[in-house]
Amino acid sequence: MGSPARSMQDFRLGKRVAQAAALGMLVAGTAGMMATTPAFAAGTSTKVFNCYTQWWNTAWAQKCDAPGAKYAGAYVSGVECSAQPDKDITVGRAQGSTSTSNGTDCTFGANNGWITYI
Repeated sequence: MGSPARSMQDFRLGKRVAQAAALGMLVAGTAGMMATTPAFAAGTSTKVFNCYTQWWNTAWAQKCDAPGAKYAGAYVSGVECSAQPDKDITVGRAQGSTSTSNGTDCTFGANNGWITYI
């Protein structure tokens, strides 16, 4: 039979190993959540002829404020997507258009929107 002192040391060692394992699982779980949770960001690009790109979290859209698009033509908007290729859309607008056109969502986060007129 082992000595009581040795049994106590084994018990303490086992307890420390269990605590370290639990802490490791907690940290790993938190890291996994952080890697898959979308980053929150929001903003608007500079305006081009009353139109702009707006983004928030993973979504984004091309919008035009009243009195609408100053010129008829193609307005190209885009955003940088975290951990994937950037996205863009081209919207043909009539003069005075104030419609909103939604872009394809980014998976993890949209930021740094832009717009041009071609």
